[in-house]
Amino acid sequence: MTVYLNGDYVPLSEARVPVLDRGFIFGDGIYEVVPVYGRKPLRLAQHLARLQNSCDAIRLSNPHTAEQWTALIGDFIARQDFADQNLYLHLTRG
Repeated sequence: MTVYLNGDYVPLSEARVPVLDRGFIFGDGIYEVVPVYGRKPLRLAQHLARLQNSCDAIRLSNPHTAEQWTALIGDFIARQDFADQNLYLHLTRG
């Protein structure tokens, strides 16, 4: 399995979150879960809108536009061995 962490694709076994990450210490972040069926994300536009609303609610800068997220998510899905997936997005202040 592969994860996308801080701008890099990393094997899950090598992924590390810094101990001073505010999401790790204080739970200061947001998340969104996108189901993927047959390598197609379900209602992606709605999930990305909710992701943005969550960012806005806690004044967290969203690192990507909806178009960038769509491309990134498409690339990420293609890298996985599974056609059906649960894509978990977790954004923190770092």
